[in-house]
Amino acid sequence: MIMPYEFTIGHKMLFFAQTKESTPGNPTAPVSGKSKNTGATFRTRASGADKNNDVMFGLLINCLTAFGWRGLIIYFKVRTRMTRSVSLPGIRHPFRLRPQRADGISFREIFLRRLYDLSLPQTLQPKVIIDGGANIGMTSIFFANRYPNARIISVEPDENNFAVLADNVRPYPQITPVKSAIWHKKEQIHVVDKGYGDRGFMIEKNATGTVLEAMSLPDLLQTHGITQIDILKLDIEGSEKEVFSENYESWLPYTRCLIVELHDRMKHGCSQAVFKALLAYDFSLSIQGDNLLFINESPEIVPVPTPAHRPSLAQA
Repeated sequence: MIMPYEFTIGHKMLFFAQTKESTPGNPTAPVSGKSKNTGATFRTRASGADKNNDVMFGLLINCLTAFGWRGLIIYFKVRTRMTRSVSLPGIRHPFRLRPQRADGISFREIFLRRLYDLSLPQTLQPKVIIDGGANIGMTSIFFANRYPNARIISVEPDENNFAVLADNVRPYPQITPVKSAIWHKKEQIHVVDKGYGDRGFMIEKNATGTVLEAMSLPDLLQTHGITQIDILKLDIEGSEKEVFSENYESWLPYTRCLIVELHDRMKHGCSQAVFKALLAYDFSLSIQGDNLLFINESPEIVPVPTPAHRPSLAQA
C-alpha cells in the first residue's frame, strides 16, 4: 500500500511516497466491484479469519523466498510459536523470539524482507555500528553477520526487551548491549508504555514509568571510545525529535550512514527536526521500507576523547 507522506521545512515542501506492509493489527483496504447479475456496486471487508490466512500465506511465501526449502521449517516454527531457538541459514547462532506478535513482525522485516540489507558505497566498510532502539537484538544480529568485522553497540531502554537482547547477542563478542535510551542529553527519563506494544516504548521526561538514565550520542561515543559512526540506526519511537533538535552538530557530521524510522504518528515534529538538522550537511536520501536511508557524501573525522577505561559488558 502506498502511503503519501509530506512535511514542511522552512518554506520548502517535501513529498514522497512510502511503502507500508499490512500487519495483522492494521485494517485492510475494502474490496470493491460490481455484481455480474445486477451491476450494483458493492464494498466489503475481509473477515478476521481471511486476514489471518492472508498474513500466514504471506509469511510462508516470504520464508520460502528468503530460505528456499528450509523456509518451510522456519515457517512452521514461527507459525506455531516454537521460537525459543530459531536457526537461520547464514546466521551464525540461533536466537529467541517471544510468542507475541511484535517479535514476529520484527523478524519478518529484518530477516525475510531484509530491510537492513543496505546498498552502501563501496568505500564504506562498516567498522562501527550503533543500533538505537535495538529491541531484542535482531537488527544487531543481522548486522553482525552482514558485517562480521564491525563493532556494534546495541542500545535498548525497556527492561524486558533488554533481557532478551542480552541473551540473543551473547554469542557475538563484537556486540555490546547497553541498557539505556538515546536522547539529546544525559539525564533521568521515564520509559513509557502508551499502548504501542513491545516495539513502541517511548521516552519522556517528567512522566510515570520505569526510570532510566538516558545518554546522548556524544556520551555514548566517548564512553566507548568511538571517533566515527559508520552506520547509525535509529528506531527510537519519537525520540528522534529531541535527538535531532539539540547537540546534533557534535555527532552528525561524523556519521557516514544514517537509518531512521520517523514516528510523527506518535510525536508531532519528528520529520521536521530530522530534515532541518540534515539540511546543513551533504546527505543523500533513499527510502528502504519504513526507513529513511541517508548517506553522508562528505563525512568528517574528528577525534573523540577516549575515557581511561572501557566499560565491561556488566557495566554497560
